[in-house]
Amino acid sequence: MFYNINKMKIYKKILSGERGASAVEFAIILPILIMLIFGIVQFGIAYNKYIAVTHAVREGARLAAVGLYEDPDFDFEQAVRDSAPTIEIETITVENPEGLKIGNPVSVTITVEVFFIDIPMAGRWGPIQLNSQATMRRER
Repeated sequence: MFYNINKMKIYKKILSGERGASAVEFAIILPILIMLIFGIVQFGIAYNKYIAVTHAVREGARLAAVGLYEDPDFDFEQAVRDSAPTIEIETITVENPEGLKIGNPVSVTITVEVFFIDIPMAGRWGPIQLNSQATMRRER
C-alpha cells in the first residue's frame, strides 16, 4: 500500500507538471515570429530599393546638370544605371523645361521595375513600383 501511494504521487506530479506548456506556447507563437522576421527582411529589401532609386536619380540629375546628358560621347543612361546596380531601371526621363541655358532647372525622373513583398502566412503585397524625381540647376 505504501508503494502504491508513492507511485500515485509520482504520477500526479508528472501529470500536473508544466513541462510541456512552454512547448505549446512556443508552437503558438512561432508563426507570428516567422511572419515578423520575414516582414522585417522584406521591408529591408524594399527600403534598399528605395535608397538605390533615390541615389540613381540624384546621380542622373547631377550628370544632367553638368551637361553630360547632351554629350554624344557619354552614355548618360548607362551611367545612371551603373550608379544603382541592385535595381532594374525601366525608364529614365530628362526634362529641360526652360531650355538648355545655364541656371535653368533640369529634372530627371526614374521608374523602377515592379516588385512584390512576400510574407509567409500574410500573403503577397504589391505590385509596388518606385518612381523618383530630382531637379538641379544647369551648371554648364
